[in-house]
Amino acid sequence: MKFKMNNRTWEIIEKSQEEMKKYMNCTNEETFYFGLCIRDKQQIWLCKEVCEEQKKQSLIHELTHCYISCYISMQVDSLQEEYVCDICANSHYIIHEIVENYFKKPKE
Repeated sequence: MKFKMNNRTWEIIEKSQEEMKKYMNCTNEETFYFGLCIRDKQQIWLCKEVCEEQKKQSLIHELTHCYISCYISMQVDSLQEEYVCDICANSHYIIHEIVENYFKKPKE
């Protein structure tokens, strides 16, 4: 699927774990990639071997990398960026459910 972020066309592609490790030159058996944001190709890769719920959370995480790449002009430390992306991905459903429930309630 293609989408636009700050007028740049990106694509979401599902890849095997083997393809992702090959791209990252990873030989460590214990390393597992749920997703990757490939900035120079403007692609987001999702691991096709994981369940749908994990893909959703990984997509939110990788879209946050995409957002940072497209809208944040300052240099961000990669470890700090991982923290930000994890916070966004892990809190997304909780926060959005509360907001949706708040606006569904009858006004007093």
